[in-house]
Amino acid sequence: MTLEPVWRTHYEDGVAEAVETVNHLLTQDLTETVSRHPGHTALHLVLKYLPLGLTLQSKITYRELDLASNRVAHALKSLGLQPGERVAIMLPNIPQHVISFYGILKAGLVVVNANPIYTAPELEHIFSDSNAKAVICMSGGLETVRSIQANTEIEHILITDINETLPAIPRKLSAKQLMALGHIAEVVYGGGVYNLHLLMSQQTARSMAPVGEPDSMAVLQYTGGTTGVPRAAVLTHRSLGTNTSQTRAWFAKARDGEEVMMGALPFFHIFGLAITVLLSVRIGARIVITPNPRDTEQNLRLVSKEGITVFPGVPALYNAAINHEKAGEYNLSSVEYCISGGAPLPMDVQETFNRMTGGNLVEGYGLTECSPVVAANPLKGEARDGKIGLPFPSTEIRIVNMEPDAEGNYVDAEPGAEGELCVRGPQLMKEYWQQPEATAETIDQDGWLHTGDIVTMDDDGYLAVVDRKKELILVGGFNVVPREVEEVLYAHPAILEAAVAGLPDEQSGERVKAWVVLHEGQQATEDEILDHCRKSLTGYKVPRAVEFKDELPKSLVGKILRRLLVEAETGQTAA
Repeated sequence: MTLEPVWRTHYEDGVAEAVETVNHLLTQDLTETVSRHPGHTALHLVLKYLPLGLTLQSKITYRELDLASNRVAHALKSLGLQPGERVAIMLPNIPQHVISFYGILKAGLVVVNANPIYTAPELEHIFSDSNAKAVICMSGGLETVRSIQANTEIEHILITDINETLPAIPRKLSAKQLMALGHIAEVVYGGGVYNLHLLMSQQTARSMAPVGEPDSMAVLQYTGGTTGVPRAAVLTHRSLGTNTSQTRAWFAKARDGEEVMMGALPFFHIFGLAITVLLSVRIGARIVITPNPRDTEQNLRLVSKEGITVFPGVPALYNAAINHEKAGEYNLSSVEYCISGGAPLPMDVQETFNRMTGGNLVEGYGLTECSPVVAANPLKGEARDGKIGLPFPSTEIRIVNMEPDAEGNYVDAEPGAEGELCVRGPQLMKEYWQQPEATAETIDQDGWLHTGDIVTMDDDGYLAVVDRKKELILVGGFNVVPREVEEVLYAHPAILEAAVAGLPDEQSGERVKAWVVLHEGQQATEDEILDHCRKSLTGYKVPRAVEFKDELPKSLVGKILRRLLVEAETGQTAA
């Protein structure tokens, strides 16, 4: 049964209760923004701030983005690629990523997002599973692509590099430095290997007639693989476009053509694609691009010098910012909106970041299969600590018992009780690519997507994620929620980062273990940390052991990968 949308009464002023389902291609958003703001900067790449007030940078207007993506579309068509075929983008955050994205869609092709630092086996899985015919990558990735090409359907490799959009003189000067650092490699063109920019220069910049329908596949987005082999969610123009409308409705007070978006989230990740790219293009924002989001001081400089107003991120990004030794030297007061996703947001990180910026960092929730955003705290209204917020406009919610009844049906959980979150709405994926059984397991016959996340909902409609259904730790018949233990660990003054997972135990089935990273210059013993936990947790929830680490394994968007810690401990691949 669909829950009554009590949450709508807590939407901030100006947020619509519902949005219209999008009935156009994603490329139309770019077309419409070009008509409103042709000369406004769309893509602002900042590589380095130099002495004397100089900056190694490039700026591309919305009109230039439109024309460049037209050339990409014609270039891909000239290679014989047919509408519906897949083209992989294997690039970091550089302007060419966004240009290629819209060019692929304009040609009626499908984007396959690929992490550029994936290993050869990881890329081989994505390329072969998607049946990609072409890949756009940097010169440094060519060798890896070549090593697996024979096992895929890749016929065309288009090369671009980080400095290609710079003005002529800086481009030539930086090429030598980048090559010396190993960021650019020598390329022998021919045999299916092309220089993207040369190929573009040979094409017309005229618009191409729209190809495809709103329900056509736009993106094959591979899940992060945090629980196994990545599988691809089929995201359509309609699902991505409607989720952009939902997000735009949430950003009700965002000013068209005036916002400055932090481009630190990877564009190949669904969060970065949806918020940083698609929302920015919808509202005509300037995207300030940083290819290396792990350079925390550069992130602080960008906020201060470029006047960043919207800063989407993950907890690790904000945590690094507030703990940087020079954080107090930068003026971060331009920040107005921050939405955190990808992992639970520790409350102390949220509070400290808000104090530093004067902005409003709120937690949201989404998943690849939902294009991706499902819920968020109000950006200017009442954000509640420890909550992922209110369901988005036009989003239906169910909370069901974690196990089916005797007839195999999932029954609604009691009000306020923990249960699995189920979602229904126009932002849902169409299916898992070539995996009908997995699709049927995830989306039931009534159109409800079972997220695998355990949540509660309060009387006002605010949701809180308890944990992943698959990551619950079963200790002697009792459920232990990793996040609950992690929050206690984060409250210890010496702990910078923490992860908790279950390990096999002959007596209790599983035992709780914690891995922690300490703040620089801080000290703590295992006994001290365990004593701290005992003050807040019942006995079976207290970790049996604490291991100190220099760093915790993370995905590229900063999500701590508990499964890798378990695999390192047990020597077995986590399910």
